[in-house]
Amino acid sequence: MTNEEQALTTTSQLHDFSANVKQGLLRGRKYIQLIDQLVDTDDYETLLDAATQLTVMDVNSEYVQFPHQYQPRDYYLLFMGRLLEMHDNKSLVVQLNQRTGELSASLSPILGQAKFLFDLERSENGGAFFVETITKQKLCYINLERRMLRFNNRALINLFVIELAQNQDVAAETLEQAVYPLIAFTHYLKQDFGFSVDFGILDAANGTDYYLEQDGLQLTVIDRLFVKTAETDYMLVNLVNRVGAKLQLEHNISLELGVAPGSGDSQHWSFRVDDDREAVSLFDLLIRYPLIQTWYLNNREALEVKSDPLIFAN
Repeated sequence: MTNEEQALTTTSQLHDFSANVKQGLLRGRKYIQLIDQLVDTDDYETLLDAATQLTVMDVNSEYVQFPHQYQPRDYYLLFMGRLLEMHDNKSLVVQLNQRTGELSASLSPILGQAKFLFDLERSENGGAFFVETITKQKLCYINLERRMLRFNNRALINLFVIELAQNQDVAAETLEQAVYPLIAFTHYLKQDFGFSVDFGILDAANGTDYYLEQDGLQLTVIDRLFVKTAETDYMLVNLVNRVGAKLQLEHNISLELGVAPGSGDSQHWSFRVDDDREAVSLFDLLIRYPLIQTWYLNNREALEVKSDPLIFAN
C-alpha cells in the first residue's frame, strides 16, 4: 500500500467516524427536544407525540452513548403525570430513586400502601401495563400509538379490595379517592385524544353492563346473597323483564345481576349499578358494602367480571 493509498484510507475512516458521531449527536439533540416537549408543552397532541416517540426511542448508538437517561417505560409515567397536571390534578406523585435512577409513582390518598410503575409489553403489540410493584398486579394496559386503554378488573379487585381493603384495612372512602387519578387520566385520554377506553368496574355510568367471565350462572349464587340480606335492611327482589335479581341499597342505589339483554340461549350474565347521580360504580359497591364484598369474593369463580381477553389472559 502506497502512502497515498494509506492516507486515503485514513481520511475515509475519519470521515465515517465523524459522520457517525454527528449522527449520534443529532439523535441526542432530538432526544432532548422531545423531553423538553414532554415537559413544557401546553398542547395535548404535542404531549402525546413526544411521549409516543420517547417510549420507543433508542438514543444510544455505537459511537455516542448517553449514560444518564430515563428508561422507555418511564415516559409512560411522565406522560401520565403531565396530562394530569395539565388538568390541575396533582394526585399522582412521581418519585425518582436516586440510587437506581428508576421512576415510580404513588397515588396521594395511599402514599404508604402502594407504589406503581409501567412495565413494557414485550410482544409486537407494544404498549405498557400500569403495575403495582409489590403485588405485581397489572391494573391497566395503555398503548399510545393505538390510542387505547383497558382496565384489568381482576387486578383492581386483587389490589384494592383484597390487599388494601381487607389485608391492610384501608378505609373505603380512601380507596375510592385513590382510584380517582386513574379514572381521571382515562377520562382525559378519551376527551383530549379520542382514545378507545374501557373503565371496567370503575365505570359509573348507569346502564353499563359488567359482563361475567362465565356464562350460565347457577341461581344458587343469587340464593346465597338472598340469605345474607335477611340480616340487613336491604331488599333483594327478582328482576321483572329478565332472569336475575336486584339488590336495593340506600340513597336510591341498586345492584342488578341478570342475564344480559339480547344474550339469547348463551345466557351472558352481567352486573349493573344504578344511582340517581351516575356516580357509583361496581368497584365502589365492592369497597363500600361488606355484604357485597364478602358475597362476591366467596363466589368469585362464578362472579368474576370479564376484562379484555386479548390483553389480560388469566
